[in-house]
Amino acid sequence: MSAILIQLVLSPIFIYKEQQRQFLFALILIVLIVFYWKYEDIDPLIYSLHLFPICLTAVILFARFVPAFMTWICFNIGCMFVLNYYWQPALISSAVLLLGGYFLRNAANLHNLKIKLAFASGMLIVYEVLYALLAPYIRSHISLYVIYTTLFSFISLWLITYLLFYVKRHEVHKQRLVALEKDRMLGQLAATISHEVRNPLTTTRGFLQLLEQKDLSIHDHKRYVELALSGVDQANTIINDYLNYAKPSTGLHEQLDIKEELEAMQRFVTPFATDHQVVIDISHENEDPLYILGESKKLRQCLMNLVKNAIESMPNGGKISLRTCKLPNAVQISITDTGVGMSKTQLNSLGRPFYTTKEQGTGLGLVVVMSIIKMMNGKISFSSNLNQGTQCSILFHQK
Repeated sequence: MSAILIQLVLSPIFIYKEQQRQFLFALILIVLIVFYWKYEDIDPLIYSLHLFPICLTAVILFARFVPAFMTWICFNIGCMFVLNYYWQPALISSAVLLLGGYFLRNAANLHNLKIKLAFASGMLIVYEVLYALLAPYIRSHISLYVIYTTLFSFISLWLITYLLFYVKRHEVHKQRLVALEKDRMLGQLAATISHEVRNPLTTTRGFLQLLEQKDLSIHDHKRYVELALSGVDQANTIINDYLNYAKPSTGLHEQLDIKEELEAMQRFVTPFATDHQVVIDISHENEDPLYILGESKKLRQCLMNLVKNAIESMPNGGKISLRTCKLPNAVQISITDTGVGMSKTQLNSLGRPFYTTKEQGTGLGLVVVMSIIKMMNGKISFSSNLNQGTQCSILFHQK
């Protein structure tokens, strides 16, 4: 029972393939039985009439053939080499229980607790009767101790079956909830993609239709082309966000100088900042290079997204301050803006897929940023107050 419970707890955390879960159970079972053999004062009757049939029955009911077969082997090894007593009755009785119980288990509908209890009781009766017929010393020395051991075996089996039934059902319900949540997220993802991409494509189509006008001036023609291209670019940006969200990292790491990456990012984002009357100021605590391991393209993408978010939070213009400093075994980047800030509720919701404070946004940009920074052995945090700006702190640990 302990092996089954440990397997049920550990498997959803570490192992997802059924075959691996079966071998995990077998390993746990062997370790527990070895400890039992080594440190317990083993009573032959308790071992053969109580512990062996209960464990084997429970594994047949709640696990697959491989765990049941491993249980059968382990307990019979105990009968042969550990207890050093008449082992043939246990071997034959348990073999009948293993094969008969397993095949009947596949034929029976064991989703109901009452049926499961009746099935377990029937298997235990078969084992106990067959063992008594094959073991003369049991028939000639029937005592209250043997009777109590047999009765206690049934009570124990019922309790174990009841407990494992509800533990297993809880695991099944948990798996169903996870599957439903995945379906919900998939549906939300599909709906968001279709909505976000349709808007710029509809705008692009409208401007392309306007280009068909015969009396269109050169100025209007150029303006419509630019607006149509901006719609295509917006749709492409949205698709790239989703691809970055879904696509795993390549794992390619190179040595990067944070100062050089910030300067490269500044060159790209300055025109966008100038259009929004935003000034970007970069300063460094010391002149030495600040090296981290990561991917230059992805790091610049993160910095661009964070700075663009800061710019868009200042509709009336403002200032963005980027600061770098060297900490013991770490490098820190601080991005501070003078924008509208965020409430505590908004701050706690950052990083959730599909959550955004912008009118036109998918909420995936920041999710991608946080994922990339974590991949680069970094950590990102935010602090903000309404109408007092926002500060973003990125800490890269150096190995």
